[in-house]
Amino acid sequence: MILLALAFASGAFLAWQTAGTLLMIFGGLLLAVLLDAATRGLQHLLPLGRGACFAIVCTLSAGMILMGIAWGGYTIVQEWDALHRVLTSQLKGIGDRLAEMGVQTPGPRGGRITDEQIASILLPDPAGLFGQARTALGTAGDVLLMLFIGFFVGLNPAAYRRGLASLIPRSRRCVVLGIVDDMAETLRWWLVGQVVTIVVVALSIALALMALGTPGALVLGLLAGLLNFIPYLGAFVGAVPIALAASSQGSTMVFWVIAIYLLIQIIEGYVLTPLVQRRTVHIQPAHALGMQMLMGTLFGAVGIALAAPLQAVLRVAVIRSSTGDADQA
Repeated sequence: MILLALAFASGAFLAWQTAGTLLMIFGGLLLAVLLDAATRGLQHLLPLGRGACFAIVCTLSAGMILMGIAWGGYTIVQEWDALHRVLTSQLKGIGDRLAEMGVQTPGPRGGRITDEQIASILLPDPAGLFGQARTALGTAGDVLLMLFIGFFVGLNPAAYRRGLASLIPRSRRCVVLGIVDDMAETLRWWLVGQVVTIVVVALSIALALMALGTPGALVLGLLAGLLNFIPYLGAFVGAVPIALAASSQGSTMVFWVIAIYLLIQIIEGYVLTPLVQRRTVHIQPAHALGMQMLMGTLFGAVGIALAAPLQAVLRVAVIRSSTGDADQA
């Protein structure tokens, strides 16, 4: 028992010291699961082997990214410049109104708040949203390593599954591998659902803002779609720049923009997400927000982004472990 306690304490200490690296590895595994899901879907459509389908998926993904940068990069930069000017103007207006109301705003030597300080209040840095945070993917080298992990694991996940099986005692092998398979299945469907909702939300909001003439509609739609990857919290954060941009067109336009934004988010939350994520575990909002707070405090923006999939696989592991033990008994 003493040796077991020491081993557990050593493992916990090692996990804490290497938590940033472990989170980066988990991000690479998420990428591998996404590539595997796309490869499996393509295998159902084409009479090709896994290797050929995986090569097609990687080639198409890289091609789409490069085409998006080449075709949309200039437009996005232009829209970002226009959006930056609008947001700066609106933030200055907020600072002026606060000063007229006699509200003491933090600034240099007690002076007026700067544009950057207003932006940090309205759009807080996710790394410091819930405390002093650490950064798991702080360098380009870490991101590159994550991409390599995703590529190699996605290329042949069966080999890594067999390697894991060789480390498990035969008496527990079926139970552990069953849990791993369920965790991978949950992540596959969760990621597929997230990709679908991100695309739908981004396009819907961008088209709606374009129709209303809101400046920076493309950038705002893309930002709202990407933030939708973070359950619950992302929708609230994404509404702030949209409301600021619409405020340049008057209070009536702010009302319509926010109403359309809420309608899109409601359809996504109550219709689209349950439809595409029927085979994933459901996590209560308070549990999800609590996990995001914890991961945000420990790991910053990356921790907040990866909190939901990590919580999903941990929940599957706990439920299946207890069920598997009961079945064996």
